[in-house]
Amino acid sequence: MGRASLVFLKWQFKHSSMSMTQLYASNPLQDLTLFDEILQQMTEFKIDLIESWLDDQPLAGGAGERIVELRAIPVKNRAALLAQTAPHANIRATGHGWCIATERGCGGAGLYEATRCPGCKHSVIDETFAGTWHAIYSQQRELMKIEDAGPAVRQRAERDLKVALDVINSLGLSPDDDEQEGAVNG
Repeated sequence: MGRASLVFLKWQFKHSSMSMTQLYASNPLQDLTLFDEILQQMTEFKIDLIESWLDDQPLAGGAGERIVELRAIPVKNRAALLAQTAPHANIRATGHGWCIATERGCGGAGLYEATRCPGCKHSVIDETFAGTWHAIYSQQRELMKIEDAGPAVRQRAERDLKVALDVINSLGLSPDDDEQEGAVNG
């Protein structure tokens, strides 16, 4: 592994220091066949995931919207395209979507603040995360019911409620009728 690879790994794994990354990378007892198996499984997972994005399922997020647009371009050999693309694709799960960023951007802040991700050009939100976005929507509804939280909390809850609702709608879903009625009346 060259120095550039270590820098990437430090950033990828969010290590606090380069020495932590070096500690993991320099282990003389590493099982290289295990790494090969993990790499193969990751590649197969990425192929399946990207293939699902190329199907007709609704997607949200900046990259998700772009993928939907790209579906209109005919592909002669989809399997070959996926086999070539997947090993090089940078895909990380955030718990509320997929991040495909390869450059510095939010620095992982979207990991902690889910409602930053839908507007990011590197995010793909698919049906896998529908339950999470329903929960975010519901949590914001609960926050808006707290009367003594102050205007800043209410403004943030209103903003995040709208973001969550937009994601839910982009996925072709809608919040529970009770939740939606409360959002209109709340």
